[in-house]
Amino acid sequence: MVLAFFATALVREAQAKAEPVKGPARIAVLEFVDLTDNSQKPEISDMLRKSLLATGKWTILARDSVAKRLGEFNINPHQSCNNPQCSFDIGNVVQAEYVLFGTASALVSVQAVTLKLLHIPTAKIVWTKVLEGEGSTESDRGRSLEKAFAAAASEISRLKPDMDKTKHGQTLAVIDLSENSPQSRAFFERVCTRIYGNQAYDLMSPTELTELLTALEINKYSVVPSLENMIGLGQKLGVSNLLYSRLYRDGRSYIYRLAMYDVSGKALVLELPPQPSEDLIKLLDYEKVFFNTLFSKEKDEPRSVAVKDGGKSNKALWISLGVLGIGGGVAAYWVENLRKPDKATTNEKTIDFPPKPPDDP
Repeated sequence: MVLAFFATALVREAQAKAEPVKGPARIAVLEFVDLTDNSQKPEISDMLRKSLLATGKWTILARDSVAKRLGEFNINPHQSCNNPQCSFDIGNVVQAEYVLFGTASALVSVQAVTLKLLHIPTAKIVWTKVLEGEGSTESDRGRSLEKAFAAAASEISRLKPDMDKTKHGQTLAVIDLSENSPQSRAFFERVCTRIYGNQAYDLMSPTELTELLTALEINKYSVVPSLENMIGLGQKLGVSNLLYSRLYRDGRSYIYRLAMYDVSGKALVLELPPQPSEDLIKLLDYEKVFFNTLFSKEKDEPRSVAVKDGGKSNKALWISLGVLGIGGGVAAYWVENLRKPDKATTNEKTIDFPPKPPDDP
């Protein structure tokens, strides 16, 4: 009996040494990247660290200790990082379980922010967020970001990542035909962040896509975005889905186009009618409506909205999808804003909306 007791005690002691009590997960918050000039914005990163610390759920690696560790490995801590590969490398060097990285760029009257949370053990982005710091002054926008970061920190503190490394979504490439302006870079980053955050898709990285297009000798700007051409391009790239985006100026107005193609099914899944606007911020709501609709429909009825129309854009499609009932006030707000007196250019036609959006469900 005594020997059995001591044997059991030794086993428990060995298990305690082999399996130490796990404390709060170690997380490294990288410096936010300003897409205007690719510079770092440590003041915004500090706001996010403060919000994470307030949850009591994380062991947050201090900026100085991260910089020192990177220096020991001949990695420049002042080099901006906004992609999974460099974030993964940094996470391994500093021995973090999670790395949180993203961008913060001034977009007219808002601070446009994207967040991505990378889980190092599985090498997967397990959470993303697109948000804006709004306000008429810099201090107002700062307070708005603090509130948004507090909500984001609470959200990721409840996250439980899927440890299955073999699980992947459908392959997807984003073909962005925008000019290389600070505004278009911010919009493109938001699109990629939303895709990364949906586990149904496995996004081809922009770097990989560029290399593949070069290898295939394809100039993406020469591709006319018709149904036939987009499906053909997707087939050459070897992806299941293709998302087309373009932000451009036409006179004084901005025009934003988004369309999702099912390459395997050779179908247009969703396209919103372009609505010219002199107010760039209105197009942020356009983007929200598009992705709320797309992800809701993909989840509930993956292929019920597919159309095959020879490449012509079905401008009533998004209304028929019930978009006004998806995303609640966001969709209704967007429609109400677009009724205001921005005028279409000669090359674009406005859409006649219903006289009153239906009530939120």
